Amino acid sequence: MVVDLDGVVIHKPDTDKRRYKKVVLANGLVVLLISDPDMVDQGDGGEGGNGAGAMGDDMASGSEDDDDDDDYDDDDDDDDDDSSEDSSSTKKAAVAMCVHTGSFSDFEEIPGVSHFLEHMLFMGSKDFPNENEYDSFLSKNGGASNAYTDMECTNYYFDVQPKGLRGGLQRFAGFFVSPLCKSDSVDREVQAVESEFVQALQNNAARLSQLRCHTAAEGTVHNKFTWGNFKSLIELPTSKGLVPRDLLLKYYKAEYSAERMSLVILGGEDLGTLETWAGDLFSRVPSGLGPPVSFSGQKKPFEGGRVYKLPMTKEGHELHVLFQLPCLHKFYESKPDDYVSHLIGHEGSNSLLSVLKSKGLVTQISAGVAQDGESRSTAGFMFNVTFVLTEAGLKFGDDGFGIVEYLFAYINLIKEIGPQKWIWDEIAQASKIKFKFAEEEEAMDYVQELAVNLRLYKTEHVLEGDYLHDRWDPELVKEILEYFKPSNMRVEVQSSSFKDRSLPEEEPWFKIPFSARRLSEEECERLAGFSDAPGIDLPPKNEYLPSDFSVRAQDFLQEERGGYEEAGKFVCPTPEALMAPPLLVSTSANTEAWYKFDRFFKTPRMASLLSFRLDDISSSAEQSVLLKLSTKVLEDMLVETTYLADVAGLTTFVYSCQDRLEIRIEGFSHKLPVLLEKILDGMANFTPTAERFEACKETLKRALKNSIAKPARHATYLRLISLVMESWPLEFQLEALDELTIAKCKGFISSLLAKGQRQVLIHGNITLNETQKVILDTKKHFSEDPPRAKCAKKLAELKPGQNFVHAALVQNKSEKNNASEVYFQVGPENHVDYAALSLLEQIMYEPFFDTLRTKEQLGYSVSCSLKNTYGMLGFCFSIVSAKFSPLHIEERVEAFIKDFFKVLSDMTDAEFKQHIQSAIEAKHQQDQTLIEEAERHWEQISMGRYDFFQRHHHAVEINKWGKEAFLAWFGKYFSLDSGDCKRLNVRIFNTDHEASVADERSYSAGDLMNFRDEVKVFTKKFSPPEKSGPQIT
Repeated sequence: MVVDLDGVVIHKPDTDKRRYKKVVLANGLVVLLISDPDMVDQGDGGEGGNGAGAMGDDMASGSEDDDDDDDYDDDDDDDDDDSSEDSSSTKKAAVAMCVHTGSFSDFEEIPGVSHFLEHMLFMGSKDFPNENEYDSFLSKNGGASNAYTDMECTNYYFDVQPKGLRGGLQRFAGFFVSPLCKSDSVDREVQAVESEFVQALQNNAARLSQLRCHTAAEGTVHNKFTWGNFKSLIELPTSKGLVPRDLLLKYYKAEYSAERMSLVILGGEDLGTLETWAGDLFSRVPSGLGPPVSFSGQKKPFEGGRVYKLPMTKEGHELHVLFQLPCLHKFYESKPDDYVSHLIGHEGSNSLLSVLKSKGLVTQISAGVAQDGESRSTAGFMFNVTFVLTEAGLKFGDDGFGIVEYLFAYINLIKEIGPQKWIWDEIAQASKIKFKFAEEEEAMDYVQELAVNLRLYKTEHVLEGDYLHDRWDPELVKEILEYFKPSNMRVEVQSSSFKDRSLPEEEPWFKIPFSARRLSEEECERLAGFSDAPGIDLPPKNEYLPSDFSVRAQDFLQEERGGYEEAGKFVCPTPEALMAPPLLVSTSANTEAWYKFDRFFKTPRMASLLSFRLDDISSSAEQSVLLKLSTKVLEDMLVETTYLADVAGLTTFVYSCQDRLEIRIEGFSHKLPVLLEKILDGMANFTPTAERFEACKETLKRALKNSIAKPARHATYLRLISLVMESWPLEFQLEALDELTIAKCKGFISSLLAKGQRQVLIHGNITLNETQKVILDTKKHFSEDPPRAKCAKKLAELKPGQNFVHAALVQNKSEKNNASEVYFQVGPENHVDYAALSLLEQIMYEPFFDTLRTKEQLGYSVSCSLKNTYGMLGFCFSIVSAKFSPLHIEERVEAFIKDFFKVLSDMTDAEFKQHIQSAIEAKHQQDQTLIEEAERHWEQISMGRYDFFQRHHHAVEINKWGKEAFLAWFGKYFSLDSGDCKRLNVRIFNTDHEASVADERSYSAGDLMNFRDEVKVFTKKFSPPEKSGPQIT
């Protein structure tokens, strides 16, 4: 049945207690088995099993990344859907199958067939013919699923509560043994692919990727349309007399073979049991096609020395400089490209970014070979340097081309100085530490990564391969650097300013206008010898690399442990099955400090979390946007310090929520207090330069405008701005932003330090005595003015029977999608209603998705979920559709809700109890990492709840619900005929439905104040507990 490869020792982190075994089935399928001793098997591992969970929005679909990471996220703390998790022993099992074939292998007759097949494998198999059998089973057993198609691999994966693992495997195996690809399923699911394509049309990363495919040399595997849409998957083959379903099955038989697959199974069972399951279920996968196809030996896809320009759909400007490298897979132990990316992408002092920022030309840089199949494949690697430009940067040279000169000045300097071993040693040291003390990833993420790695790395390096920097090879580094030359370079400029230009060419699928030109010999020669960039140098040595990895929990003194446990009783009685809460160890007029010693994970890590609030921070649009701008400027000022720390394993987040500034530092504990002190010094000495201030102001302005460019984001924004009474419309914020000055930002930061209400949490590998010093050092930066009024949030509480409509037109006139949110409000937060909403999400999510997405094909993004907006509970149905208007979407949501009453009524007591148990188990998911636990506690502190066992309380309440009582509760809040139903509909119309926006029942953004006059005001107050643990003074 199997070839046993267990004799090879798989290198794993010191912190990893799991057991691993790699085997090869008789049909050639490679399998990695992982047995987790901490995973509780709560059932027999068969068909049955309970759990809670919901499928991701991209279930049964590709998961192409979104490009809008520069969007401004106002973070209104909505969707605080009980993410604080009690730490019981529940962990999830997970499985991934990577089929090592993808879009490079698409048939010419049906572009996008790889992606289409990925969708279709979810639609039933011979043993499990029902379309939603797999999804329904996972949902009932606490599971989620997804998949993505890349250039040389297609990865399918799921997670599930442990006792549902075997049942999940049985259904999953059908994907690769006997998929049905039924004709009616093909006809419907192609609409999902079409919707996904339409949703990507305004995505800047997708547009750039497609332009690269279009302009790649004919005959190369890059020269394809890989997304697939109705035209390429149905109309094109049909016009040639071909049957799309026949081509799907032909592709499956031509590319899907056991020798081209790698399977990872993570479960709580012993390795022998997992091996038996793998053999029983996956030995039936057909074989005979041989190993995965290699595309090595192909010519380069791009002609060097070319410059392309294309419009950006949102406000902003980006410059991409791409260099073509040979395939470097076999050099994974030395990773020469990492050396180059470390230098070019460095953000510390003397760096390329530092010099360009000082001139006000750029705001961000990234450099390296991305992890996607377009960037690294057997056909070659693509090293990309991306600059986010300011308005001044776009005007620097020919549409930013002056930036390219600075890039080559640094490249030429790196070549001249030659490879430096001390730089390599720092990279290798940081990577080695990160692997040695690696924390557990989410199970589903972990298995999908390992499924890919099984084909990339030697068996012993399957876990370690991504981190390995074991071989210093300066000659290889020099060889790679020779590819960084103008004749091997491709430049791409994306700018919103190009929307008004007449560009001569057009990409046929996305209809992207673009221009292309070839660099002259003179330009290439100038770049090759350019060196006039004063200030650029190699980075400084990294002072934040840790060397002390001692774990305090191993030497925890008995007297301190006793004092800690006794003090914990003051905060909250601790259920035996749950970990202790943090202690309130220091209080003063404006400061509360919390502390939690780690005795569970026993890792040399810690987290420090701080927040600063002013009670009038949302009193005006100016104050609101001043918080955002001051945060952005502070983050920019600190970046040369925080970047070095990040390289060394200390990550810093500086960001604004609606009513506070937060600083989070997480990572290795040795140097964290040093970094915290430097950050607070930076706040105390807040002195931005005029150039950087203006660049941050421009960045924020652009981000605010872009924040509602997507219909889904626009709909959420309108819902939140309706519910959060102290929020300010974007147009008010943009107007106020223009008037802000450096002096106002300095005054704001000073007020936070002097008058703000501060919260601190120190959690992890640090003793109480060490914490005392950290807190005292921290408090030196704070003034203790007289106590200010306690902060509170004002929220819109809809009146019983109210039904509001908030409508708007899409921001981007080229956007083809509509968006709709149908929000039902329940009322102020309490354990009983929260439990009911959690149970509702558990029962409703899968049938809602199956009905409106799979069967009715309303749109690609379909979801429903509990919403907790600063303590106001509700439930929201969200759909994005290019085919149907918000009015039609609302009708279908209403029809689903009416039908759902019958679903609940007809549900057997056994089925209802299964959902009860599933929802309870969802509340008992174990914290995977120390940081996850710290964030769970911090949420309770920063949101003013201080209910550290919230999920435990919710689980208790869920268990009390009976079917009849739940049906009555559902009818009260969700029946449109109920006098207690409170609803807010948000409609975002594309330009095809512009006339529908002006509905006499609807409010526009400009009517916001009138809307607020018609609702009640609920005030959520934040009050810390009165009792505490031992005080630090």
